[in-house]
Amino acid sequence: MKPLSLLFSLGISLPMFPALAQPPALPRCNPNGNQLEMNACARDEFRTADAELNRIYHEIRQRYSNQPLKLERLRDAQRLWIQLRDADLAAQFPVAHGEDPRVEYGSMYPLEYAGAKAAITRARSQWLRDTFLDTP
Repeated sequence: MKPLSLLFSLGISLPMFPALAQPPALPRCNPNGNQLEMNACARDEFRTADAELNRIYHEIRQRYSNQPLKLERLRDAQRLWIQLRDADLAAQFPVAHGEDPRVEYGSMYPLEYAGAKAAITRARSQWLRDTFLDTP
């Protein structure tokens, strides 16, 4: 069989096997569920905190749109903050290069890591709000 016709045959047959064509669905949040469902709650908590941070950052950019130097410095600070956040998390949950953090911290690692990341993100959101939005 020619390579092109083989690829064509595979392309036609994949829809007949939906499990092969689609990634598995992520578990839904259930705070009283199994570990994967509780991990999903922590993942959702971080996503909510991150969305709020982005909303506040966008609001600040709108408010200070006539102050490009302030916005440039804020952008630089945000980039450094992301590096600091990631370094803080690496210090809180140290794992050797190439190692699996679940071996070190168990099945609760995704829940604890996402929860810590959400807490750091909420603190940054509050600081941005207090510093740039709740001032005259």
